[in-house]
Amino acid sequence: MTIGPALRRGAFVVLPLAGIVELGAQLYTSRRAPTFDAWLELRAPVAELRKDGELVVIAPAWAEPLARRALGDDLMPVRDVARPDVTRYATAIEVSILGERAPELAGFREESRTTRGKFALRRLANPTPAKVVYDFVDHARPPIADVRGTDPAVPCAWNPRAPVSSGGLGGHPTFPPQRFECPGGEFFNVGVTVIADEQFRPRRCLWSHPFARGEIVTRFHDVPLGRVIRGHGGMYWITEREQRGAPITLTVRVNGDTVGSYVHADGDGWSPFELPLGAHAGADHAEVELAVSASNNTHRHFCFEADTR
Repeated sequence: MTIGPALRRGAFVVLPLAGIVELGAQLYTSRRAPTFDAWLELRAPVAELRKDGELVVIAPAWAEPLARRALGDDLMPVRDVARPDVTRYATAIEVSILGERAPELAGFREESRTTRGKFALRRLANPTPAKVVYDFVDHARPPIADVRGTDPAVPCAWNPRAPVSSGGLGGHPTFPPQRFECPGGEFFNVGVTVIADEQFRPRRCLWSHPFARGEIVTRFHDVPLGRVIRGHGGMYWITEREQRGAPITLTVRVNGDTVGSYVHADGDGWSPFELPLGAHAGADHAEVELAVSASNNTHRHFCFEADTR
């Protein structure tokens, strides 16, 4: 059978087009995010690679909710997912898709790398992990801690079975079932919750809405101290981004001495602070007060975390 000139010309057109279509399909498939079933299959390899206390980080960050749903709380607990930063972690397991990397782990050193289908698993070591002596958020409960207002002087009672309250989309963060409750309404409480920062990343912190006057003071007893008290402060970004509210001051006192303060202004986002402890550094037993105040407390939905290291 003889192929005519027209058919030959058609072949020169069709064959390259077929190659382009095949290449496009391959590129689409390679750049397509893994399915939920694929994430489920990753659970065993991650559990085998991860040791107790090690951080699991997902890259890119937008895939984290799907990853956490598949991997579960034991591999990605809230305390880690809503971390203040990565400085305290000696090791991190990075789970990467689509060739992405986690920017917050840029200073970590790669120890190993494996590939599982569309996933790259990297074990990374922090060259200078911080040694946290005491985490205040972890200890915000009786008898280790108590809460009071100063003007007027009022105690805030511990409620281990408080009704859980959530503001929904655009509202206040969830108020937990275990919290200190102060006079004036449900916003005036101190308890561990999670807020969304300026990138809508979760941040675990101690809710501490200031009163109209004076301070709301959370006091911790028998605290072992490091060299500094370090932490972060912020508010739910939907509130803070308006940049209309009064600055919030967090004052830190050790055994009655003011060691420093941190001022948070709208627009600062999830921002860090570090206060040297001076003569109090290294004390085995200290009383530490973290006091929050504002000249105008309207919409001052402040939340902070702190540790000593």
